[in-house]
Amino acid sequence: MSQAKYYLPLIHNSKVSIYPYFRLGGFGLGNILFPFCRALCQSLKNGANLLHPHSNQIQPRNFLRELNVKSLRNYSYDFNKLKWISLPQNKSAFIFYLNKFKDETHIGSYKYIYFEGLKNYFYDLYEYREIIRKFFYYSLQRNLKIEYNTVAFHIRLGDFLINNQSISPEKIRFSIEFFLKRSYKIKIFSDTNLSQLKDYIELSELPKNVSLVRSESPLIDIIEMSQAEFICGSPQSTFVEWARFLRIRKYDINSYSLLSRRKYEEIDISPSKWNHFI
Repeated sequence: MSQAKYYLPLIHNSKVSIYPYFRLGGFGLGNILFPFCRALCQSLKNGANLLHPHSNQIQPRNFLRELNVKSLRNYSYDFNKLKWISLPQNKSAFIFYLNKFKDETHIGSYKYIYFEGLKNYFYDLYEYREIIRKFFYYSLQRNLKIEYNTVAFHIRLGDFLINNQSISPEKIRFSIEFFLKRSYKIKIFSDTNLSQLKDYIELSELPKNVSLVRSESPLIDIIEMSQAEFICGSPQSTFVEWARFLRIRKYDINSYSLLSRRKYEEIDISPSKWNHFI
């Protein structure tokens, strides 16, 4: 009997789903990277075959609410860059439907394992940080570097507005001025467009040395954020935390939270601590 092991990154267990081709509904990129990276790291550790990630998702509810293509939350472009390390789609489907898979608590005693959910966030991944960083940079053909005197400023609206987790316009304007007074260049990464962003922060134009990055893809945004000398955003966003996780370790201290220290300490999703609170 074959002793080969097979690990499945079950990015989202949707009720409407045909693995590995399509599913309805799903989380944002920051959240779905957790099961993917746990499956990736454990497959490398245990010599298992990584199955094709179930990444082709459509989120129609968000789109109908926001009328924004980004809100469809389809990350196929990004995961196509990562699929070189996993088995082909059709072969993965064949293995999946012919075998019974158990959750990752059975990893020591069973060879067909699926990985699902957030678990312990970055605490599960911290010992593999360098491996994961090298994997993403290699997959996206990016160089590990730091862009000095630059702030990657993350402003998330979308579902953060609906869930009352967004940062107030007053706080955003104050924070932008905080960095401009120190002669830093600010690159804003956001899930909205320039017009909506200016309306939200109540500015007719963005100040000099402040620009909204034109997104190529969400994962490339994370990589580019990780390359800035400073990162500013909300610790509630796993998107921002992934940028911090993938950066050069010694720059962890260059993290500016838009939440108060008290609120930040209630979150605690990463052992890499934020050092500054605006």
